[in-house]
Amino acid sequence: MSEHSHLMDENVVQSQINFKYKTKLNGISEPCEFYCFTCNQPRISRIEYTYSKATFIWCCILCFCTIILGLVPFCMQKCSSKTHYCPICDKIVGYTDGELC
Repeated sequence: MSEHSHLMDENVVQSQINFKYKTKLNGISEPCEFYCFTCNQPRISRIEYTYSKATFIWCCILCFCTIILGLVPFCMQKCSSKTHYCPICDKIVGYTDGELC
């Protein structure tokens, strides 16, 4: 009977962890605390930035003014897509598209 109650306690702790930490980071632009199911630990995400459609759209629009202005969107993180990774196991835990501002 005590073994069964021990299993119940583990399930309660596990469910409390899942509610305390986010498990998906879609739509979030900055590093965030989350629970990684692969590592079974809470972590702070690592973000990698990549050029998005928004980056290239702004580049084309600004190139009509001058070519130098067309390079500005490549320097702005707001226009870039963001992919959240677990810093330990490198599993993707979230994705955010770049914004058109």
